[in-house]
Amino acid sequence: MSDAKRADVALLRCKSYESRELDAIIAQAAGIAGFPDVEGATILIKPNILNASPAAKAVTTNPAFVGAVIRFVKSRGAKSVLVGDSPGWQPSVLAAKTSGIYDAIQHNGGTWTEFREVSPHPIANGKKLRNIPLTTMIEQADIIINLPKLKNHRLMTYTGAMKNLFGLIPGTAKSALHLQYPAVVDFGEMLVDLALSVPNCFTFMDGIIAMQGEGPGSGTPYSLGIVLASQSVAMLDWVAARCAGYDPARIPYLVDGMQRTVGSATIAEPATYPLSEAEIGHEGFEQLPYSSELGHRLSTLPNTLRSFAGSLIRLRPIFHTKKCIGCRACVEICPAKALRLDKKNRSNIIRIDDRLCITCFCCHEVCPAKAITIGRAPLRIAHRPRNQPTAS
Repeated sequence: MSDAKRADVALLRCKSYESRELDAIIAQAAGIAGFPDVEGATILIKPNILNASPAAKAVTTNPAFVGAVIRFVKSRGAKSVLVGDSPGWQPSVLAAKTSGIYDAIQHNGGTWTEFREVSPHPIANGKKLRNIPLTTMIEQADIIINLPKLKNHRLMTYTGAMKNLFGLIPGTAKSALHLQYPAVVDFGEMLVDLALSVPNCFTFMDGIIAMQGEGPGSGTPYSLGIVLASQSVAMLDWVAARCAGYDPARIPYLVDGMQRTVGSATIAEPATYPLSEAEIGHEGFEQLPYSSELGHRLSTLPNTLRSFAGSLIRLRPIFHTKKCIGCRACVEICPAKALRLDKKNRSNIIRIDDRLCITCFCCHEVCPAKAITIGRAPLRIAHRPRNQPTAS
């Protein structure tokens, strides 16, 4: 498609995961966004495989989308196509098989790969990082193709291209960065450091069925009907957030990513083609609050009031005993070691130490039973016994 109109971000309608439609849309998006020459190249495809969820739940990149991208790069002469991800706590191959992605890889001539070994990955001019341990698989690839799912995210408000690259960190090592950077703005700057440092990266986003509500793992599917593509993770995220009805200027890590990408504090809207964000309907899409704004409002209060006000209005995980299946995912993922599982009268009770909790919402992200919601805690009595249960 050398004669195709070029744009910063390709934005196209796609109403289904039917293979013929997907193949045409992926090829068109690639031409618009300037997909690189992959003749003879080794490709590493990084989908979003958050956990072991069926494709219909919209937790993961749809397997048909992954299959279409594999077919596309092979049609362009790629020598080999590796596909992998690193869920936070479950075996990656289990998550890949449950989602249907593993079968899609096999059926379309790709190779599943595990993110086991790591090596230091240098980051130039990072705000938070100088290097970070990433999977060694990126060293074996000539080009990385990023396949995020458009979803809400309880901590970051929106998640897409930049956040998906966080999965290049194998296993629970990701949790340590939540502990190191508990504030939303700081964590976001770390994400941008990582995302902008990944070399030779091209993104196709699955926004055909997005996730609204309690994303990234406990929300509900929403038929948004779009596919996006770009050489820039920051520009793609900016456009995708608008397509879901968000103002990206109110999401700090999206602002940071754009400012660093364009090299200016002034952000010009990325050029899209053939559609504009205004043409994408998102009526009824259940959005999340802009998570960083609560912390900003608290920071304006006097020190003597800030702690008390925060205890009244801060958002925190709330655990629902009747839904809990006792899998311990939340306990294992918690970077602050603030949770423990008790079993009493055939019930699973998650107990939380509020003094340790950093409200990173990793527990909410990985819960397979939707047994964790995010809300405001009731006013605590100062002498409440440690590890008292918080909800039932």
